[in-house]
Amino acid sequence: MAYIELNFLRLMEAIQTVDRLRYNLTLGPGYGGYSELLKAVNFEAGALDDFIRFSPDGYQRLRLYDTNMLEAVLTCWEPGQIGTIHDFHNSLGWFKVLKGAVGIEHFKMNKGEPKLRFDYEYPEDSQGFLNDDLGFHRFRNISDGRTVVLHLYADKIKHWEVYNDQLRKIEDLEAKVHVNFDQSA
Repeated sequence: MAYIELNFLRLMEAIQTVDRLRYNLTLGPGYGGYSELLKAVNFEAGALDDFIRFSPDGYQRLRLYDTNMLEAVLTCWEPGQIGTIHDFHNSLGWFKVLKGAVGIEHFKMNKGEPKLRFDYEYPEDSQGFLNDDLGFHRFRNISDGRTVVLHLYADKIKHWEVYNDQLRKIEDLEAKVHVNFDQSA
């Protein structure tokens, strides 16, 4: 039985459109989980054209799918943009780099100050997983061009703790998006 399930996963239909991604997300993670679902994401040319937004003021968070339990968000990064140091408020996060490359810095909070623990780089088409056991983290665009990343969050992140560089303290903030493209929300 396991052999058949594994072969089924290898033959998973490619997710080429945002509508297909939304449909697959309504079905849940399946046998292989959200990592396997992200492996199937292979958007056709132009599939994200109506959803991608860039800003010189900072990276953009763009919601594609939203339920109480799961959220799909695109992040769009101009060259050199760096996110804030934050946690996931006990949620889980999977991501796939669709274009460009990102670095993720992981921090340990030492007396309220972030101390870099380790740093990973994810090139185009690579995937990763994050949770609060890895500590606070932040993304940054490490490519010479624009970067686009697809994130899946379960349980949906409603609040997160964010380190405020100017005040040098951690704040509990609502997790917001710049644009909500989910038609059911």
